[in-house]
Amino acid sequence: MSDAAPETRSDWVYKRLKHAIVSGELPPGERLVAADLAQRWALSPTPLREAFQRLEGLGLVELSSQRGARVASTSLAEVEEIYELRLLLEPWALRRSLEHSDDAHRAEVAAAHKRFVETLTVVPTSDDRLILEAHRAFHRALLAGCASLWLRRLTSLLAEHSQRYLILNARYSQRVSESIAEHEQLLEATLAGDVERAARVLVAHLQEALLTARAVFEAREEIRRTDLLSQGK
Repeated sequence: MSDAAPETRSDWVYKRLKHAIVSGELPPGERLVAADLAQRWALSPTPLREAFQRLEGLGLVELSSQRGARVASTSLAEVEEIYELRLLLEPWALRRSLEHSDDAHRAEVAAAHKRFVETLTVVPTSDDRLILEAHRAFHRALLAGCASLWLRRLTSLLAEHSQRYLILNARYSQRVSESIAEHEQLLEATLAGDVERAARVLVAHLQEALLTARAVFEAREEIRRTDLLSQGK
């Protein structure tokens, strides 16, 4: 029998709102009105206001006495900082995870990779959210053997923020499909116990993801400049 406490209403609302933000269902900068979301999700506004406060602490919500609550904005500087931190922390976490890997962990990684490939095969490319979740689940499985709770927490938080940026890219599902070879290499290195090879592949994978996110902002800035020129500004 499990001793886990049942999920409270506040916890459910917190997770639902967090998912909506991370998945892009609620885009960056969107105003968060507790009454509107409560009606949409058939719940009381009170736990939503509590969730706004909790998610502000994670950097996913911005609270202001003048502007109210909004989904946190995005910027090129922020995504570059996020990936700089991921490149420092995730290879370290992966090494610690694989150094303590056992048959159960390797089976978990293999199963997550299989689900990821199956999702890419059966999910329409327009449904990036399901692909993103399967992608993140594979990366979580890779790091699951890391004994440091704080390292797992920090890498998970950074990965969630990364997902907000990747979902902005209309070609993200194509990029994931193109990077399937990198994921296969991560799987092979994990199953073989080749810690250093796995770390090298992960670094290259994160660097490519940063280039993808950076390209989105550069393209948007070019569109903005073109619009300004067309308006004679």
